[in-house]
Amino acid sequence: MAVGILLSAQTASAAPLDMLIHDPFDTQGWVKQPLGQSWQDRQLQLPKAALPDTRTFVKPQSLAALTNYALAHNPQTRVAYENLQASAAGLGVAESAWLPSISLSDTAARSQSNTTAGFSIPIINSNSASLSLSYVLLDFGLRAAQKDGALAQLYISGFDNNSALTKVALSVTQNYYQLIGEQALVRAYAQTVTEDSANLDAARLKQHSGMATIADVLQAQSALAQAQSQWISAQATVRSDQAALAGSCGLPPGNPLPLVPLNTHQLPPNITPSVQSLVLHATQHNPNVRAAAAQILVSRATLREDQAQGLPTLSASASAGKRFQNGLEPSQNWAVGFSLKVPLFTGFHDRYQIQQARRQERSARASLNQETQSIALTVYQDYQTVMGARSAAKAAQIAVKSAQASLAAIRAQYKVGLSTMLNLLTAQATLTTAEQTRIQDMTTAYVQLANLANALGMIGLPNTTTGFHS
Repeated sequence: MAVGILLSAQTASAAPLDMLIHDPFDTQGWVKQPLGQSWQDRQLQLPKAALPDTRTFVKPQSLAALTNYALAHNPQTRVAYENLQASAAGLGVAESAWLPSISLSDTAARSQSNTTAGFSIPIINSNSASLSLSYVLLDFGLRAAQKDGALAQLYISGFDNNSALTKVALSVTQNYYQLIGEQALVRAYAQTVTEDSANLDAARLKQHSGMATIADVLQAQSALAQAQSQWISAQATVRSDQAALAGSCGLPPGNPLPLVPLNTHQLPPNITPSVQSLVLHATQHNPNVRAAAAQILVSRATLREDQAQGLPTLSASASAGKRFQNGLEPSQNWAVGFSLKVPLFTGFHDRYQIQQARRQERSARASLNQETQSIALTVYQDYQTVMGARSAAKAAQIAVKSAQASLAAIRAQYKVGLSTMLNLLTAQATLTTAEQTRIQDMTTAYVQLANLANALGMIGLPNTTTGFHS
C-alpha cells in the first residue's frame, strides 16, 4: 500500500493545493509581448555607466604621456585591479580558517500550553543567552592547502593585472602610431595637392602661350582630382583613428588629442639583443606565461585539499549560557568537548575528485608548455617583422630622396619644354608613393616593436636600458 502511494506521488505533476491556482505570482505578466517581438519592461532599472569626461590637452602629447594616462583611466586596467583586490581578500578568507569562530546567540520566548485535563499552565517568559567557541585543532593540511590555493590565485590575478597593463599600453601604442602615420599621410597628400595644383597652373600657362596642348591640362586636372580625393579620404581616416586612440586612453571618442608629429627622418629603434635572448626573456617575464605557471600551483593546492578532505578532522568546542524564566533564579550551563570526524565512505566521491584534481594539474602543465611555445613563436615572428620593416623604412628614405631629386629635375625640364606633362605627373606620383611607403614602413616598424614589447612582458615601448637602441 505504501509503495502504491509513493508511485502515485511520483507520477503526480504537483501537490494538490499547488494545482488550485495556475499562476499565483503572475510570472507571465513579465512576458506579455507577442512571439517575435523584443522584450521590454518599463519598470526595469539597470545600473548605468557614465561616459568618461572630456579632457583638454593644451600641449602635444607624447606616447609616454598618453600611455601613463591610459593605464590610470582605461576601464580594462580598473577591472584587472579590482580582481586583484578581490583575490587578496580571498587570501584573507583562507587565512581566517586558522582562527576560532565565536558566536553569541540569544532567544526570547513567551509560551503557554493547556493540560489534557483542561487546566491552563501560566504563561512562561524565558530568555536564553549563550556564547559558543569552536576551533579546528587538526585537519591534516586542509587549511594549508586552501591558503596555498588562495595565494596562487592571487598570483594569477596579479599576472592578469600586469597583462592588462601591457595590453592597454599596446593598444595605445598601436593607435598612436596609426594616427600619427595617417596624419603624416595627410600632410604628404596635402603637399601632393599643392604640387599638382602648381602643375595645373603651369600647364594652363603653357597652353595659353602655345607651348602645350589641352591634353596636358586635362592630365594635370585628373592628377589634381585624384590627389584631392586621397587627401579627403585620409582626413576621414585621421578622425576615425583619433577616436580609437581616445578610446584606448579611456577618453570619449570625440576628445581632441594634439600629438607630436611623426619624424619621418628618424628610423625606429634598432634591436641589439639576439632573438634567442629575447625568446628566453619572454618565457620568463611574459605575464601570460607566469599566470599559466601559477595555475599549476592552484591545481596542486586543489589536489592537496581534495586529499585532505578524506582524512580525519579534530575540533574543539566550548559554550556557556544562562536561562532566565519568569521570576525564577537564572540557570547556568556550560560545555567543553572535542569532535573527531573520520570519513569512511563517500560513494567514491573523494576518489574521483582526487583523480580529477590530478588530471587538472597535468592539464595546467600542458597549458604552460603551450603558452610558452606560443609566446616564443610570437617573439620570433615579431622580431623578424621589426627588422624587416626597419630595413624597408631605411630603403624607403633613400627612395624618397631619389624621387624628390627626380621630380625637381623633370619640373625644371618641363618649364623649358624638355619634358612632358606626363613625365612630370609620373614623377610626382612616384614621389607620393615613395612617401606613403616610407610612412607605412616606419609606422609598421613601431607597431611591430610594440607587439614585441608586449610579448616580452613590457609596458610600452622598450628604451635603451632594456637593450634596444635608436
